[in-house]
Amino acid sequence: MAFCALLTISKRVQATPGSLLHTYQQASCLALRPIVKRFLIIEFPSIHRDAHLPETDAVAAFSFRGACQIDGTQLAPPAAFTGPRDVLRTHEHRHGHAVLLATFTPVGAYTFLRSPLDQFAGSTVSLEELVRRPDELQQVNEQLDAVEHHRQRVAVVEDFLLSRVQALSPDPLITAAVAWLEQAPARSRIDDLTRYIGLSQSALERRFRRIVGVSPKKYVSLVRLRRAVRLHTAGADLTTVAHTAGYFDQSHFIKDFRRATGLAPSKFFPRIPAE
Repeated sequence: MAFCALLTISKRVQATPGSLLHTYQQASCLALRPIVKRFLIIEFPSIHRDAHLPETDAVAAFSFRGACQIDGTQLAPPAAFTGPRDVLRTHEHRHGHAVLLATFTPVGAYTFLRSPLDQFAGSTVSLEELVRRPDELQQVNEQLDAVEHHRQRVAVVEDFLLSRVQALSPDPLITAAVAWLEQAPARSRIDDLTRYIGLSQSALERRFRRIVGVSPKKYVSLVRLRRAVRLHTAGADLTTVAHTAGYFDQSHFIKDFRRATGLAPSKFFPRIPAE
């Protein structure tokens, strides 16, 4: 599948022009849907460099062939966990790299790890350090490489995740808070959210950071940036993007985008192939 199709799936990826990828996407099973949004398998027949915009969702990545380098320095662990990020992240996928990505819901990663998620914000760590059963992870990676079909690979990871989240469910108050933030009008305030949830601002902040990984205010800024990127890649001009996404004006959007990526939108987006 060509890169433009991957861009359609992720909406937030910039990559080497002309590079070819093979992708497979599948929704999680019913039991995991409160925890995992989707599974995505990507195979890289040749060296491939890409850049990922800030993201609210944590991801578990299982590299079952080859290797990937993060930000030009860190070699990704075979089984890795990446928390929410508020800055650009670059990857260099080596020749033949193949990886299965499990994208968690905003409240799902905490249910999986059972550890405060704010300690993982902006970082990538080995899952071996978190699940305390390296032999189990080694078995998962061996099974991913051994099976022939992607649907079987997804089933392997689903079984692994289900074994860790049985009889657990996401925090209902923070689930409601996330849904409110995702659907609220662009210029809504955190005060409105605290009244809706029924917690004090400090209590909500502590609980939200622990479960989602970032503060409600930071989450709103990432949602706003994500909304702006969708609008801009769909063809909207910067003034329309800023107003519709909830920025005070165009200059505030450009400043926020530059802080996250190091580039102004006018410099960043022309590098992305047209869909």
